[in-house]
Amino acid sequence: MEQNDLVVEQEQAPKPPKSRDKYTILYVDDEESNLRIFRMAFKREYNVLTALGGNEAIQMLRENDIQCLITDQKMPEMTGTELLERVLPEFPDVIRMILTGFADIEAIVKAVNKCGIYKYITKPWDKGEMKLTIDKALEAYELKSDKINLIRELEKANESLEEKVEQRTKELAEVNKRLMDSIKYAMTIQNAMLVSPELIKEAISDFFLIFRPLDIVSGDFYWIAEVEDEDGNALTCIACVDCTGHGVAGALMSMIGESLLNQIVHEHEITDVDEILVNLNIGIIEILNQEENENHHGMDASILVIDRAKSKVYFSGAKQNLLYSKEGKIETVKGDRFSIGGMTDQERKHTKHEVDFIEGETSFYMFSDGFPDQFGGPNNKKFSAARLTKCLEENMDKPMDEQKSIIEKTLDDWIGNEKQTDDIMIMGIQI
Repeated sequence: MEQNDLVVEQEQAPKPPKSRDKYTILYVDDEESNLRIFRMAFKREYNVLTALGGNEAIQMLRENDIQCLITDQKMPEMTGTELLERVLPEFPDVIRMILTGFADIEAIVKAVNKCGIYKYITKPWDKGEMKLTIDKALEAYELKSDKINLIRELEKANESLEEKVEQRTKELAEVNKRLMDSIKYAMTIQNAMLVSPELIKEAISDFFLIFRPLDIVSGDFYWIAEVEDEDGNALTCIACVDCTGHGVAGALMSMIGESLLNQIVHEHEITDVDEILVNLNIGIIEILNQEENENHHGMDASILVIDRAKSKVYFSGAKQNLLYSKEGKIETVKGDRFSIGGMTDQERKHTKHEVDFIEGETSFYMFSDGFPDQFGGPNNKKFSAARLTKCLEENMDKPMDEQKSIIEKTLDDWIGNEKQTDDIMIMGIQI
């Protein structure tokens, strides 16, 4: 089975089922024996409905709360792709999968481009693999519902606050309380979205992370994934991303960025650092519909891929640099001087950099602009990238935990009695 590319669209929040045992699967096939086999295989796990053709399937969709539609491709009354294309406008939230036993490339292309399918499955199907695919599809359905509903709650809370500004103090206080409750809930969701230090340690044993949102939720986020290349070699992918804005607006962008990175790396299996940024740029432009409006929101980002088998690190940056230790000094690898999103140039390319490393000796540092742009010090000036580089260079031979303590104290001393001016994030790793 192969994971097909998904077309990035403005998402609509699906209606979540009341509980996992209420998931309903509709299976469409013109052969009664196939319907019977599917029903017997999965009737204990799901509420299974079956239809002998496209018209019957459409009627059942209208009469039932269905979360997943699986259809055979080759049917006399209406092909699977024709069925999926017809139901897409009326039932856009239903997870759609197509099943076929023959190599029909045109049908695959049509299903991907027009029908927004989740999976393309070949016959004969295995019960265990089919159940795993359905469970993952339903999990995606539920996560999509949770994320989009959360975003809508935050947007409504923001709109509500703006509408209530000129009203009485009591009304404003009530709205503000609801907003803060939503933001605090958003913080819980965002913290769950971010990879925990324990999981990072499974991929990188020696590292430090400084993550300080300006507000309750952050427009900065970090992301990590362990995948394999075409030769089966283990790769560790790390992203450091700084979204436009901070607080609620930045958090909304961070959720979009995190979802796109998961889609690009896990679903589309893209591991070249420059191609990850290219696809991230395309995804932001399409999701925010930036070709049709004057929306210039986006993000600065850097992608690091560690290939231990080759003792190489690959880096690509969008207005972010990479620092690394070499022969007692800190070297800088400069990212490209343009951001992700905010432009309609979907053909824009990114530079792929390659750095050799020595196991146990080379350290790498990724950071957003919140640290170097922080005002403070005796003359209330920016900390600066040069001062950060010097601080890292003076302490790069120390253990990562000690480096973290020194950098945090340096930051706190610099801020002093001033206020933090932006989200702050810096990650140091030793391979």
